[in-house]
Amino acid sequence: MTSIKRADVIICGAGSAGIAAAYFLAQNGIKDILLVDQHPPLTQTSAKSGENYRNWWPDKMMVRFMNRSIDLMEELASTTDDVFNMTRRGYLYVTSQRESDLRGYLDHYAQLDVGEIRLQERASSRPVAPRRAGMQGDLDGADVLCGRQIIHEHFPHLAETMQTAVHVRRAGDISAQQLGMYLLGEAKKRGASVVRGKVIAVETDREGVSAVEIVSAGVPHRIETRTLINAAGPFVPAIAALLQIDLPIFSVLQQKIAIQDIHGVIPRDAPFTIMMDKQTLDWPEHEKMSLQSDAELQWLLDELPGGLHIKPEGGKESTWIKLGWAINQKAEPPLWEPDVAPEFADIVLRGATRLIPALGQTIDRIPQPVVRYAGYYTKTKENLPLIGPMGVPGAYLVGALSGFGTMASCAAGELVAAWVAGQPLPDYAAYLSLDRYDGVTDLVSSMNVYQKGEL
Repeated sequence: MTSIKRADVIICGAGSAGIAAAYFLAQNGIKDILLVDQHPPLTQTSAKSGENYRNWWPDKMMVRFMNRSIDLMEELASTTDDVFNMTRRGYLYVTSQRESDLRGYLDHYAQLDVGEIRLQERASSRPVAPRRAGMQGDLDGADVLCGRQIIHEHFPHLAETMQTAVHVRRAGDISAQQLGMYLLGEAKKRGASVVRGKVIAVETDREGVSAVEIVSAGVPHRIETRTLINAAGPFVPAIAALLQIDLPIFSVLQQKIAIQDIHGVIPRDAPFTIMMDKQTLDWPEHEKMSLQSDAELQWLLDELPGGLHIKPEGGKESTWIKLGWAINQKAEPPLWEPDVAPEFADIVLRGATRLIPALGQTIDRIPQPVVRYAGYYTKTKENLPLIGPMGVPGAYLVGALSGFGTMASCAAGELVAAWVAGQPLPDYAAYLSLDRYDGVTDLVSSMNVYQKGEL
């Protein structure tokens, strides 16, 4: 790298959040912005994105935060001729429970700013879904499909055991890479730059942050700055530790796979579909005995959480589908290249057959190649992000974007930029910052069963 002596703002991390922060800082007139990352932009957790968005969150401040992020993405899509392929096919939450059994769940969401919740109990009574490319249609809220008949009319590939489907409308797909690269390009036009390197130290004086030390291509550099934004993804706690700050953040490894839908089971215009039900996998007897004898894999015989999800991947002509399931709950130190569990493909496909039975024909002969993704859900215990001052003057963070970094990146970048630039803050700012831990009530224990929203 060329010798850089100072910067107005140094951002540690060039993933979705760090790039969005640079973009919105530039929008605030701050030009001398330096993004520092050991790897090329958007190649760590951002590269494993599910590439979806939704405003269907069980916490009222998260709903406002995500609505703002979607507003920003829609504005960008409109002004760029949709350079990042934003669609509005929705999220489809499916369960074997009857609508009457979901009354508490639906009543909870009815109190939030997600839009109108509409019960659809007769076939053909439902508004036509905006299912083609783009953001056609102004529906928001959710349509609740009550009963097998109406579900089958609109989604015939789903299991006959599914009794209720909640079709969330302000939700869909985006290209994380295209969005990130657009924001980065615009930030660079306004003076931002990217350096490949590792942050190894942060200096402070009586006023706060004074300099950042990095190593780039084996050469140490000291760069004076009064502002550091910690956007290091899974490594946010490590950067905070350079300032002797202990953040309430941990990382959990989650996996996804992509395979070719060689039998054409999933309609190409299907929404991102989530099975709400918990389940126990149906293993053949010989595999069940093998799992019982393996202490490390016995847990695969236990009941697994809801949240298994599946979506078409790629355009109309593609044959690929992507599946994921956040079944791992063990925190672990993050690695740059985490190991991928070879058995995950078998696990998620077995689970998916409860939702889409025709996928059962792929279990014994999984189509090759199997593209495997492993990335971290870096989170707080209440599954809310942390955005704002980090405890030392001039130090900020944008992190704990647990599995929702792509969809949240615009609002997160805008929010941390507002903190840095001294701009007016939205009503959710304090709630999504370290300030929320100042209360005497444990936020987690005060949250009800619906209020984490993890997929």
